[in-house]
Amino acid sequence: MDRLNPQVRQYLIGAMNNAKSSHWFNWAADAEVKEVTTFKPEHTNDQYWDHDTNSPAHKIYLQLTDTLNEVTYTGEWIEVTQERINQFAAVTEDEQWIHTDPERAAIESPFRTTVAHGFLTLSLIPRLMNITNPEVNAFSGAKMVVNLGLNRVRYPYPVKAGSRLRGSKKVIEVQRVKRGLEVTEEITVEIEGCRRPACIAQTVVLLVF
Repeated sequence: MDRLNPQVRQYLIGAMNNAKSSHWFNWAADAEVKEVTTFKPEHTNDQYWDHDTNSPAHKIYLQLTDTLNEVTYTGEWIEVTQERINQFAAVTEDEQWIHTDPERAAIESPFRTTVAHGFLTLSLIPRLMNITNPEVNAFSGAKMVVNLGLNRVRYPYPVKAGSRLRGSKKVIEVQRVKRGLEVTEEITVEIEGCRRPACIAQTVVLLVF
């Protein structure tokens, strides 16, 4: 503007002032402001939280966040028998001798016995956490609990046939989402008499209210 001819500059300033005083300009400006101030992007965001403070969802949210990174459940011991290993091998068609042939494993395996599949240990988590019990509801108030998968899984030590396992859990993250809560738990599967765990897994579930 400063580089313009003084007469041209004066003309443009006058035109702009006239436009600002225009009825149509003010209407457009008000409409633009109204659109900006009333639009709430969080309403279309899956992370939008629409549960009030008296809702079951909010109560469970407070309970879970109050116990973050604390062990809240330790299950009972269950035995991983050779029969269980064989059944899993038959279902998954993974019948390697390290799992299903005790005689050969006794000679060739460094563990001197057969070992359970890593995925067998992982699949036992619902049983170890007592989730399979229809009379137990770990998240009272939720209409439905949906398995969203796993973030991380490790098998620090193999499970020998005949070993006993038990699981413990702690909540490590809780996110408020549009339909409820997304909960991440760390599950540790312990081997009786062994210093190292059989499995450490981060499971993710969606609580729908």
